[in-house]
Amino acid sequence: MSDSKASSMNDTRRGIGLMLIASFLFALTMVFAKLLSHTMGSVEVTFWRNAFGLLLIGAMILKKPINNIGGKPYTLIFRGVIGTIALLAFFYTISATTLSNAIVYAKTEPIFTAILAFFLLGETLKRNAIFAIGIGFIGVVFLSGMHFDYIHLMGLLTGLFSALAYTSVRSLKAYYDERTVVLSFMASGVIIPAGLMILSPYVNSETFAFALCEFVKPSGMEWLWIMLMGVAAAYGQIYMTRAYFYAKAGIVSTVSYSVVLFASLFGIILGDLLPAPMTIAGGVLIILSGLILSRTK
Repeated sequence: MSDSKASSMNDTRRGIGLMLIASFLFALTMVFAKLLSHTMGSVEVTFWRNAFGLLLIGAMILKKPINNIGGKPYTLIFRGVIGTIALLAFFYTISATTLSNAIVYAKTEPIFTAILAFFLLGETLKRNAIFAIGIGFIGVVFLSGMHFDYIHLMGLLTGLFSALAYTSVRSLKAYYDERTVVLSFMASGVIIPAGLMILSPYVNSETFAFALCEFVKPSGMEWLWIMLMGVAAAYGQIYMTRAYFYAKAGIVSTVSYSVVLFASLFGIILGDLLPAPMTIAGGVLIILSGLILSRTK
């Protein structure tokens, strides 16, 4: 075996290992969010998750200043706002359903990304992609148990808004440092939830229940959960980024579905009931859809 081939294989193995660590940390983030949801609203959980990340990104920028070309400020703001809405919906779903259901709904993102790339970016949809989108939506129907309610809608909104955020990031790569894009998201993730918590006492809306909750001052173990959630989320992002550096995107995105396994196991530990056969079938179809889409890029 040549040295270059051996090096490539080592890099691939390293990338896979890093993505497994990232998936484990992202699942841990969900665990701490679930624990916090017992005493505070999902909007406040979103606030604390981003507040910690904002401090981390700020420290990184102070150490190495940002150098941007710029030119797309509205797209940058859009990415931050839409990413925050996706996170609000995701944490609401975590608080209202099992960890396995919440993460599987979030994994509908590749389905919506493929559709948005077709309509917004003019990318071609191959036959495999169309087939994957079809089985993905069949999986959504199975996952919902043929009964769509507010929680299932929030799950789908997580996937849709995450896809919008991801699609906008692709158009920002040539104009902004990646830390600027993350900073936009983190800043929105602090400002918007803070504003929502201020407005919540004066607003009563079932439609926007996922975005409304009053501030509850953390105490005792809650501060530990907040700190651990922030650490897990931050390092999960770091390891995921490094994974894409070492291994091909198709391989890393495939391994990223291990987060479903980790989240499901953690959910069982926390007391989640085992999912029904139809729910499992729906999850399998959604994951299969994402895997096919990752291979058609």
